Amino acid sequence: MKMKRLISVIMLVCMLCLSLSGCGKSKETKATDSDPGSNQAAGTTEGSGEGNFKGPSGNTPVKDGKIDTSKFVTVKMLVLGDPPAGGADKKVLAELNKELKERLNAELEIQWIEWNNYETKYQMELVSGSDIDLIFTSSTWLNLWENSEKDAFMDMSEMLPYYAPLLWADTKKEEWDGCTYKGKIVALPEHRKWQLSTPLFAYRKDWAKEFGIENVNSMDTLEQYLKGVKDNKPDAVPYNVGGSAASNELYSLWMRQDTDYILGPGSVGMACPVANKSYEEPWTAVSPVFDDKFIDFAKKMKAWGDAGFWPEDVMSATIDTKAAFLSGKSGLYSMNVSNYYPLFQELAKENPEAELGAFFFDEKRGYCVADVMTQDSCSITANAKNPERALMMYDLFQYDKDIYHLTQYGIEGQQYVVNKDGYREKPEGYDKDRDDYIWDMWSTRNDALEIPEFNPFKEQIDEVNAKIKPWTKMNPWGSFIVDTSTVNSQVTAINEAGTTWLPAIQFGKAGDPSDAVKQYRDALTNAGIDSYMQEVEKQMQDYNNSK
Repeated sequence: MKMKRLISVIMLVCMLCLSLSGCGKSKETKATDSDPGSNQAAGTTEGSGEGNFKGPSGNTPVKDGKIDTSKFVTVKMLVLGDPPAGGADKKVLAELNKELKERLNAELEIQWIEWNNYETKYQMELVSGSDIDLIFTSSTWLNLWENSEKDAFMDMSEMLPYYAPLLWADTKKEEWDGCTYKGKIVALPEHRKWQLSTPLFAYRKDWAKEFGIENVNSMDTLEQYLKGVKDNKPDAVPYNVGGSAASNELYSLWMRQDTDYILGPGSVGMACPVANKSYEEPWTAVSPVFDDKFIDFAKKMKAWGDAGFWPEDVMSATIDTKAAFLSGKSGLYSMNVSNYYPLFQELAKENPEAELGAFFFDEKRGYCVADVMTQDSCSITANAKNPERALMMYDLFQYDKDIYHLTQYGIEGQQYVVNKDGYREKPEGYDKDRDDYIWDMWSTRNDALEIPEFNPFKEQIDEVNAKIKPWTKMNPWGSFIVDTSTVNSQVTAINEAGTTWLPAIQFGKAGDPSDAVKQYRDALTNAGIDSYMQEVEKQMQDYNNSK
């Protein structure tokens, strides 16, 4: 599907280039496409004809088909993550701004929201009436639709054909539909990057073999492995982790191992007390918490906690589980498969004798539901001062080869080099503390412009991909969006109940399991989970019947 789309876009671009050749860079540029990946995608656009368009800000108007960028502007972009400690991001941004000044008569300013308490900080940024232009968002974990309901984001429908023509041409109607809320395009899709979000526990395969376990691939073999670490590795904690309000990995594992539930529309926060009945019945809302098997899960987690499978003070501990795993002080590390690929090299560097294994939560089912295109997305805030120039930048970020390599990888020769075989690797003299760099606007990723990173563990990574690619099942909900406007109070209360009870239950720290589950269920009932699920299911059924 992606290849067909790419071919279609290339054919369209070639036709445009033949008919409109000779358009160069200037402060007033003709509205026409240019080749994805070329250096001429500088803010020229086509898609809405030769007319005039003022734009929301008025500082980047289209006049007779030409975009006027004569006024210099600063585009503000907000991303989530911890900025590189050595400040390499600032050096890369300086180089990027040289290009943006030349091509768009603009500069980029990046604001970071660090992971510590990011949800509260992010929401406060929106509530404060921030004039951020580009802002990272997500429909699955960062309240895209809830914030859209509150008019936090600008409608980009009219602007996109003028200011982001490559993205506009490269996105199908049904994909734009999935980014639309109440008739307004409020998000930019991530649809040029193949990925499959399937959770897993990384474990020490060499340790498992030592304990007589060939593969950790079930709740039973996981328990055997954790017991083996506890009994045989005195310097390690089986799962050396600190719990938080977002902890849900063991609950997620249980759902995928012992039930048919899948997480879709209406799941509510990280605790996900609302799910969909199954892949075969995706339009039915259920609560796994009210399943009798959830009590069995709570009892098992209490037993695992009592057995010392994680720290006694897990609910208050602050532990870097990845560092503990790499150093041999933890037997498990919870992650998504995208974070698993680099772990081969990281573990080999820390402990060359170690062998890495993965317990994929979805392996028992043999499938997982593909992410929606707004899993990692970008919006423009309602109070943005430079939305037009922001979209022009975004087109460069995602489709211009040189800008893409700079933003995604850093400065060639400092953050990376390309070897004779075409692989990207660290340059000689690279210092992680000084040169480490990240670009946390993940929605701009584009497989067509990637420089693959050299990895001596390519064979193992290829084996992982060969295993999980057949698991991909199309997201059944398409562009369906839950309208929470009539149940906002229930959403807040349900989320509060989930963050209060689930982490403690999944780590066996909520007291008697049966009593804890009862209290959790009572809290959800009092929060209005029944009326909430009825509303979600009604909306899902109405949408499904209207297709």
